[in-house]
Amino acid sequence: MKPVNIKTTRQKEVRRLRKRQSKIRTLNRDLGYIELDKPIRHGWYKEIIITEKADRYKNKAAILEIYDKTERYYWGRTKEKAEKKWLDQTSKHLIYNDFPTISKKQFNKLSFKAQCLCTAFQFRNNFKKLKIRFYIRLPKGAYRIKHARAYITHRKRIDPLLDSEWDLIAQQLEKPEYYTIAKSYYKYRDNWHLSEYKQKKLQTKKHLKALKKHNLKDVINDTILWERN
Repeated sequence: MKPVNIKTTRQKEVRRLRKRQSKIRTLNRDLGYIELDKPIRHGWYKEIIITEKADRYKNKAAILEIYDKTERYYWGRTKEKAEKKWLDQTSKHLIYNDFPTISKKQFNKLSFKAQCLCTAFQFRNNFKKLKIRFYIRLPKGAYRIKHARAYITHRKRIDPLLDSEWDLIAQQLEKPEYYTIAKSYYKYRDNWHLSEYKQKKLQTKKHLKALKKHNLKDVINDTILWERN
């Protein structure tokens, strides 16, 4: 009889636990929401709304199409925070009439009439590469930008048994015998410390290279200070 392979057994157990986690995630999502009897105040929106004057324009359908593709509102705990978030987002790629711009991917999904209401411009992203975005040239009377109160109207259903089971599985996957196996299943790895590590390594190499200019006896006798503060 073949001896039991410990590694294979642990891999099977990790797969079983992860499969159960996926099932719990689906069950939690299917629980849905409960409508509240009375809405709860929850911050402010700064939003774009289409006015009744939009009916006067022949290209109303194109205006509504662009409106659906645009990020129309930003939320903040207070009016000032909503305003700040609005300015932060709209000023990332320049502003045209205080209206958010759209990406090339969003532009390609628009119809020809809606595309005629957009103007392309170039900008450089964080990696200094040229990118294209599009201003939106809606008629001034067709829309209005305003602040509106935000409300919570629904609450997420919670099953304490599912939550406790999820925590138990997460705790089991943190065990030394399971941790390395479970970590290997995640495609994304957070190497947030890598740049700092590389920087320290380069500094050490630089200092060691500088020691080549001095005699070996001086280095051994610590007469040369190679670490720079």
